[in-house]
Amino acid sequence: MKMISKRETREGIEYHLAFVWDPAHPHDGFSFPCDREGKVDTSIMAEPARLNYLACVSGTVQGRPVHGPTLESERWTWREPAVGECDVCQRGVVLDRPTCACECGADYNAMGQRLAPREQWGHETGEHWSDCV
Repeated sequence: MKMISKRETREGIEYHLAFVWDPAHPHDGFSFPCDREGKVDTSIMAEPARLNYLACVSGTVQGRPVHGPTLESERWTWREPAVGECDVCQRGVVLDRPTCACECGADYNAMGQRLAPREQWGHETGEHWSDCV
């Protein structure tokens, strides 16, 4: 199998502006998506969210003072699986599990090695091929 792309670890980050009722309780309040500079795009917000954001910016929501804003970020990582080119039909095969099947019926392991035909699977152990998928 020819590799089209290798497995990669990716990282994402989201930013939001947080406003809280009481700084001692940082999860009790409001949070709005923003860019890394803290700019909120109110044009894409639902009307209730936009009104809450404007009230937070004014410093009072429902007659109660809010504290903030605080710019916060959240990072996460994930793995993008490798993709290989099928030896039989040249379609892309995502290599994301122990058995990776191409649309044409060819099977590969997660490293891109072609597997024997399914009717041969489990011959030595008495298993059915469906037990191995």
